[in-house]
Amino acid sequence: MFRRLYLPVLVVIVALAASLGWSGAARLRAAQLEEMEGALRQEARLVRALIAEDLREGRSVEAMRRLRRIEPGSGRRVTLIAADGKVLADTDADPAAMDNHRLRPEVAAALASGEGVSVRRSDTVGRELMYYALRLPEEGGSVLRIAVPVSGLEEHLAALTRGLILFSIAALLAAAALCFVLVRRHTAPLVELTRLAEGIAGGDLSRRTPVREGGEVGALARSLNAMADSLAGMVAQIRKDHEEMKSVLAGMEEGVIATDRKQRILLFNPGAAGLLDFAPETASGKLLWEVVREEEVIQAAKEAVESGERRSFQLGPVRGRHLDVSVYPWPAEGPGEGVVIVAHDATESVRYQELRKEFVANVSHELRTPLTMIKGFLETLQDGAISDAVKGPEFLATIAKHVDQLTNLVSDLLELSRLESRAGLPRLARVEIAGTLGKVVEFMRPAAEKRRQALELSVNGGLPGVAGDPDYLERAVSNLIDNAIKYTPEGGRVRVSARAAGDEVVIEVADSGIGIPAEDLPRIFERFYRVDKSRSREMGGTGLGLSIVKHVVQVHGGVVDVESEMGKGSTFRVRLPAIVA
Repeated sequence: MFRRLYLPVLVVIVALAASLGWSGAARLRAAQLEEMEGALRQEARLVRALIAEDLREGRSVEAMRRLRRIEPGSGRRVTLIAADGKVLADTDADPAAMDNHRLRPEVAAALASGEGVSVRRSDTVGRELMYYALRLPEEGGSVLRIAVPVSGLEEHLAALTRGLILFSIAALLAAAALCFVLVRRHTAPLVELTRLAEGIAGGDLSRRTPVREGGEVGALARSLNAMADSLAGMVAQIRKDHEEMKSVLAGMEEGVIATDRKQRILLFNPGAAGLLDFAPETASGKLLWEVVREEEVIQAAKEAVESGERRSFQLGPVRGRHLDVSVYPWPAEGPGEGVVIVAHDATESVRYQELRKEFVANVSHELRTPLTMIKGFLETLQDGAISDAVKGPEFLATIAKHVDQLTNLVSDLLELSRLESRAGLPRLARVEIAGTLGKVVEFMRPAAEKRRQALELSVNGGLPGVAGDPDYLERAVSNLIDNAIKYTPEGGRVRVSARAAGDEVVIEVADSGIGIPAEDLPRIFERFYRVDKSRSREMGGTGLGLSIVKHVVQVHGGVVDVESEMGKGSTFRVRLPAIVA
């Protein structure tokens, strides 16, 4: 700003001073030349009067001699030129050696109009002269020319010019200093405002400028300060909103990715990196296809930008997950500037749908078998077998067995449904595990003795209590013991134990039975899953016992797991949180 104001002003002052000096010198020179011209005009008339008689008599040489005698050493040069340009006489040179002067400017002007004036360098004497020529019509039309050197004038003008230059330089220096002070004074507030604007542009919104000036500069300073205050507030709000948005995105289980129209990633959350399987450290700023490897997502994003319509589809499995993906163009109105991709983990939903289908199929199968058996035996009885003293009672006993199986199945289904919804459970109370296990073991002992199995109970003293429902806990433990008895050969051993482990109570039911194959261990707690289906049905099992055990334990805040080895038996382990005194 200082350079833009100071230098142009200085250049204008210099140009103005130079133009004034040149104009003054030119006018002074013109005035001096005009004065010399007037003097030469008067001298020419005097000379004409002195030599008029000699010229009329044709004595031009005698006329020149007369002039030299009258004005010796005056510096004037007088030349007499004939009408045809021939030099007749000259006070400073030999006429015979001089060129024809008809085309000399002053001579040509005098022949044409009566008089002529010119300032030029003389080739004869080698100096710059002012020439005045006067035509003499009475004397045969010849031309009388008087010349005077202008060197004195030039020296006088040079002295004046030097003085003018020195004065101009002094004036310029004074003007430059004054302009410097004035411009610096007026640009200082602008410099402060410029630095304020640069600071704001650079992100320093804490900078302010004092308002010292009035008028437009002061108004501008106040406006910039107000703008900085407003920007600071807006930036603080934007940062707050950005942090809130980041917190919301980080806390979302859904994956979110926002891209521009060229599919360059603008922002994303950790959920998107986990669901769509990409490294979050290097994803920002990259193109979508460089980060996400799923072609359906990339194509949907492209179509959403081009059409401005939402795209929704299912994707998977991606790293074992099924995803519901929706692609939204943004903004909601107007031409699309990009898309927002939202991915939701639908694995549990897909799994539940599969489990529901499997559950319906299993229930249908479990109901169909006993119902088919009951219907078959009823039809046989209706056909006359009821009158058979031997077959009739056998068939009725079989029907009763399958009815009991259906009753147990329905009862277990209702119990399992109640446990999954956690509805109908009484208020949890303190349960002493030692007493509960003792009651269950005594209840199951006749079944073990029937198969000549040893049913043992081992409980460490001083067990802490657990918060739970004693009836459900008894049901869970009895299911485990019942399975152990069923799948342990005659003469085998079933051992029930309980111990304290830190802040937990651990219940174990171990048998020396047939064991469970390793590939079946992850699924034995699923509903209707049987390792040996035919044997399970023969023993009256519904396939829901272990599933009920798992849900009872989960309702009580515990976990259940199993260890087994084929031919060496199985150990089921229930861990329940203990009541801390």
